[in-house]
Formats: sequence, structure tokens, C-alpha cells
Amino acid sequence: MFIQPNSYCRLSQDYWCHSLDAIVCGIIFVRSMDEFQSKDPNFKKKIRERLSGQHFMHYMGFDLSEIEAGKIVGEMPIEKIHLQQYGFIHGGVSATILDIVMGFAAYTLMPVDKGVVTANISVDYLHPGDGDTILAIGEVEKPGKKMVFTTGEVFVVKDGVRKKIASARAVMAVIDTK
Repeated sequence: MFIQPNSYCRLSQDYWCHSLDAIVCGIIFVRSMDEFQSKDPNFKKKIRERLSGQHFMHYMGFDLSEIEAGKIVGEMPIEKIHLQQYGFIHGGVSATILDIVMGFAAYTLMPVDKGVVTANISVDYLHPGDGDTILAIGEVEKPGKKMVFTTGEVFVVKDGVRKKIASARAVMAVIDTK
């Protein structure tokens, strides 16, 4: 059962549980992406402008396909240059696109005069990547004034079937851009 923050859920006819008591009640507490609000009303335009400076991202052929407050999705067709010696997606490709989507997810929540840089990233490689397209999703887990905690996932798509090949966590440090 999933419940929203600061709300009540009905566990039975006679018992209600507040979200703050979710662990005691045995309920999985999930944050809604709708709770994130960008501090910059033009954040989508600002990100599109910042993409022009992402030279390595463009060299790889990766592009962002969805930009929302606290969430970024990107994708690219898998080419020979993305593969390692056994024909699977190179781990460096997965790590790079995870860094991009998690960094931009954090950036969506920044005020006009702030930016983010990666302070720490940890990638877990779950399966070899073999497919036609690679898809990466980055989401903010917890925003802050000095650090933003993010998560990410990488999927390959082959014959219309999506398979997760990597997951990651990253801490983005907030910087002044003036």
C-alpha cells in the first residue's frame, strides 16, 4: 500500500494510520514527484540552453527526452562506440549518462543563481547491456540548500522489451553560478 506524505490511509474499517507512522503500520511510504517545485519558472528553457555546453553528451548521441521538476529522462540509440569488448554497453557509458540525468534532475530544482556539480556517485551494474536503445532516468530523492541527493536507473530496450542494467545514487553539490 502506498500513501502520500502527511496524510492518512485506511488500514481496516476501524483503523487509520498517519503517514508519519508508516513504518509502525507496515506501509511503504513513497514520495510523490508532484511535491517538487522548481525555484526557477524557466527551468526547462534554462536546461535546454545548458545542454549546448554538454559536448561529451552530444558526442555520445545522448539527449534528454523528458524534463520535469525533480526528474530527467534521456535516451540514445546504441552504437558500436558505446560497446565494450564483449559487445555490451560499456560501464563508462552507463555511468556518464547516469551522471547527466541525475545532475540535471537536481538542477531542475535550483534557483536562478545556483547550479550543481557531482560530489559523489555510486553505480551498481546489474546486468550486461545488450539492446537497440539505452534509456536513463534521474530523480531527486532529497533536495537541500548545499547538497541534493539523487537516484538513477539505466535500461536497455531490445525488441520493445525494457531491462534495467544499472542503478545509481549521487550527491550533487550546490554551487553559485554568478
